[in-house]
Amino acid sequence: MMYNLITTGQEIPARLAPLLAEVFDIPLGDVDVSEESDLDSRNWGAEVTCEYSAVRGDLDWSMSFYTTDAVQPRPSEEALALKVAQSFGVAVLFPGTETVPNVWRVATSRGGLTRARVTEPEDEAEELTIDAVEDSVSEFPRATVTKFPEIIKELQLPSEVTDAHLPEGISEDRREVRGLLVNWERLTVRMATGWPPSAWYPAAMYVTDLELRDQTTEVIEQLPADEQRSAREALERIDQTYRALTVEDGGENLAKNVNVSVAGRAWYWHRRPPTAPWDIPGE
Repeated sequence: MMYNLITTGQEIPARLAPLLAEVFDIPLGDVDVSEESDLDSRNWGAEVTCEYSAVRGDLDWSMSFYTTDAVQPRPSEEALALKVAQSFGVAVLFPGTETVPNVWRVATSRGGLTRARVTEPEDEAEELTIDAVEDSVSEFPRATVTKFPEIIKELQLPSEVTDAHLPEGISEDRREVRGLLVNWERLTVRMATGWPPSAWYPAAMYVTDLELRDQTTEVIEQLPADEQRSAREALERIDQTYRALTVEDGGENLAKNVNVSVAGRAWYWHRRPPTAPWDIPGE
């Protein structure tokens, strides 16, 4: 198994081996921590190895960890990052589950988790910088505190209703309908599960989802009559879930936040989540 971490802090590599022995529950002699270019003095038979290199900028060390199959159990990358962060009092970055290369998860010295947007150097003269964080992190005082809308749609949420009625691999003329239904169903899943990944959802993105819901009805009507039934059944079920998860407000909240008029629009434009996820105090 492989782990990738980037950390703040001085002398981290020199202090790392005992911690790795503890985390992976192996003898200290089965751990090797070596500078990336050092190929001569490392222990090639170690069960757990760490290659590290110094970085310039807002972080100090880039580290790659490898374990053999014999090492069991093995913590998750998140668990290892939190252990390093809390043990050494540093901030530790590790890759997120979303496929946005410049957004990393951050384990803090107090045991918290947040995200950071990283600008990596294009050449040796530049520094690695943390441009923004979702929550304030003391090690990155210059970073802007903000939410990251680009990670929201990258999170692959389930779409069980759509899958049951229009499974993947359907004919090309039904793929557009499937895509629209998946988007609509995932909005309801976000509501029901607390708006992952950051318990936040921008109002403008919500408006886009409603606009796509408008298109869904139109696209279904363009299908051959014998193919409309399954799509309509899926849409009706998702609509029922949306109605159950929202409250009527006449479009007032959207009008206030994104200056959208809902006059003459479909019923779902007049509803919103009971606690709108864009109405976060302090945002």
